Amino acid sequence: MNLRAVTAIIALVIALAGTVWLGRGNGDIQSAAPAPKQVETSEDRPKISPTGPYPKAVVEKPRYNFGSMAVGQTLSHHFVLKNEGEAPLEVKKGATTCKCTLSEMKENTVAPGESVEIELTWTPKSPQEHFGQTATIYTNDPENQELKLQIEGMANNLIAFTGDHEGSPHWSLPTMSTTDPVSFTGKIHTKYLDEFKILGIESSQKGLTSKFKPLTAEELKEADAKTGYSIEVTADPEQFPLGGFNERLTIKTDIPHDLSPPGSEEAHDHPEGHDHKHDHEHAEPSGPRNFVIQVSGNHTGPIRIVPTFGVHWNPQTMVLNLGEFSAKEGKSVILSMFVEGTEQPLEIVDQEIAPDFLEFELKKDEKFESKNKQRYELKFAVPAEMSPVSFGRTNLAKVKLQTNHPNAKVIEFRVQFISL
Repeated sequence: MNLRAVTAIIALVIALAGTVWLGRGNGDIQSAAPAPKQVETSEDRPKISPTGPYPKAVVEKPRYNFGSMAVGQTLSHHFVLKNEGEAPLEVKKGATTCKCTLSEMKENTVAPGESVEIELTWTPKSPQEHFGQTATIYTNDPENQELKLQIEGMANNLIAFTGDHEGSPHWSLPTMSTTDPVSFTGKIHTKYLDEFKILGIESSQKGLTSKFKPLTAEELKEADAKTGYSIEVTADPEQFPLGGFNERLTIKTDIPHDLSPPGSEEAHDHPEGHDHKHDHEHAEPSGPRNFVIQVSGNHTGPIRIVPTFGVHWNPQTMVLNLGEFSAKEGKSVILSMFVEGTEQPLEIVDQEIAPDFLEFELKKDEKFESKNKQRYELKFAVPAEMSPVSFGRTNLAKVKLQTNHPNAKVIEFRVQFISL
């Protein structure tokens, strides 16, 4: 065997030995733990450590229900965020639909084993069967990089009324058919305030008066309220013309417009660049609150009107509806009016008719026999060959009579029709 062959064999043996040694050595080396999945974050979020150790963000109850609260009332809840990890927890406030406040902490970090409070505050601006507001908290916990905290509840009107319909109370008085005043008693109360005062009540009509007194303990229990009042409304027939009416009572109270606790800020955070002047223009009015109650009724007095068959007459509003008809043909209807309270024949002292083409006629029924009543025929007519015209709910035609009757000095009829 020549020298070159021997040298090649020795080199091969050395190479094989090195390969075996390297294989054994690799079997003894421990594999490194894989780095946690790094989610891409924006520059303003806390950074996740690529190797650890890591914090652990824990909020036991991330959702809180306020239950029932009042429109305009400000409530807050404190969530507790604890760091159960091995490294400092960095936190930063993200997007929020309500006011979110972080308690003071050093450089926005929470040491292992420590906790921080996060306050969420909400002021509902309108009634809602269910509201939900959310705040997002960014952290450097790789398992909880975004924490969602939520407050929810129901928002109702601060004050409840008898006859309340979607926040607009409407009280109806009994029909005024004699000279005796009529009355209605309604209630105003709340389950959100411990007390409030009525400073006064103003009426849009001098013949409409009112008085109030606190609700009894039994009445409060029945209404599920903390405090409230009963209000008796009285209408004097001598102060009302005949026909339907709709008046207003303005209840003046000591309830402030802003129900936020003293020193509290606006319920919403203002993002950068927010127009504070615009907020000022739409801010809540200052001073105590007023509440308006619509009061309706019908003053029939000593008269009663009975329409003939097919004629649409509303005694509550004193509105005669002629419906739709041909302008070329026109239309006329007859109503019967029974009058009490006088032995003298009813006379028209003056009358006002609008539009002026509307025809009206009052005729006494001489054949009607009664000891205490008189019967009259009322004729309303739109002449034929008129141009098409419409008188609807917002522009009713009117027939206003001044009479010699001591208890029916003014009688006003309103007429609705469409001629085509």
